[in-house]
Amino acid sequence: METEVANPAPPVPLICLLDGRAGHEAQVLGLAEALGRRRPVTIERRMVHPAPWAAPLPAVAWHTLGSLVPGWMTAALADWQILAPLPQGAVVIAAGRRAAPVAAWLTRHHGGRSVQLMAPRMPATAFDLIAAPEHDRLQAPNAVATVGAIGRLTAQTIAKAAKADAARLAALPGPRVAVLVGGPSDSAGFEEADERALLDACSAIAAQGYTLLVTPSRRTPKRLIRALSAALADGKGWVWDGTGENPYPALLGHAEAVLVTADSVSMASEAGASGLPVHLLPLKGLSPKLAAFHRSLKERDITRDFDGTIRRWRYAPLAEADRLAAIVEERLLLQ
Repeated sequence: METEVANPAPPVPLICLLDGRAGHEAQVLGLAEALGRRRPVTIERRMVHPAPWAAPLPAVAWHTLGSLVPGWMTAALADWQILAPLPQGAVVIAAGRRAAPVAAWLTRHHGGRSVQLMAPRMPATAFDLIAAPEHDRLQAPNAVATVGAIGRLTAQTIAKAAKADAARLAALPGPRVAVLVGGPSDSAGFEEADERALLDACSAIAAQGYTLLVTPSRRTPKRLIRALSAALADGKGWVWDGTGENPYPALLGHAEAVLVTADSVSMASEAGASGLPVHLLPLKGLSPKLAAFHRSLKERDITRDFDGTIRRWRYAPLAEADRLAAIVEERLLLQ
């Protein structure tokens, strides 16, 4: 007697809306990849390119006009092909205010489900699920709070990146500290005094016998990059020159600890996914939301303020993408 084998479930089509911001892309693809670790999926990327005249409009205006004015969304996008019909059973994943109204429009017109990452600044009812950092205090029946920003890093991706970049990093003498450097933003000033504090911290770490693996961000002032390169000359460290993709996952794989500036939710969240001791370099003038985020990481003993000495401690690494993927599966895919 033959045993009947059930047909496997078809892959879930994931439509990832990207707006060109690296932090948003990491969140959207981080969730998509985490869902792929739970079940078969296909991942389609669609780029959101607002028309220049429409780009400054708030998300709520996009949503309202897209609901009331026929053809408005097509006119407001430089590339309207992003509005093409969705595959059956699709889940649209978006992050940030630019992609949010497009995600809502797609599922309203073509069906499917939507997951919005970060507070959308438009009605929460336009989405099936919203995942926003707990420091945003978003109150809605379909909202889920995350610890910081979700991302693409896991123990496996860090190890893979470290192996791929071993040629230029493994030869640097150990022990090593990864240094993730940001810059001025709407949430943090990153003033001249903060730049000096970072340079002093790097000098103190080097004096303790560590080699520093430094990666600046797009916001890091050029003068600060030059100053870091000069301070870490003569074998004290290595500074990424901006060529190719940012190597911070590989740096985390070759380091024993991390120093991260306090201007970015994404950088601190990704450092917390490594399981390494994360030393936070405090900055002046942080926004209340950013300060609340850092308090939450300290309460979980993921980060500690840098006090001049590299220290060792253990904690449960952040794995918010996988936690959120389980919620999405339960609420949107198993119903």
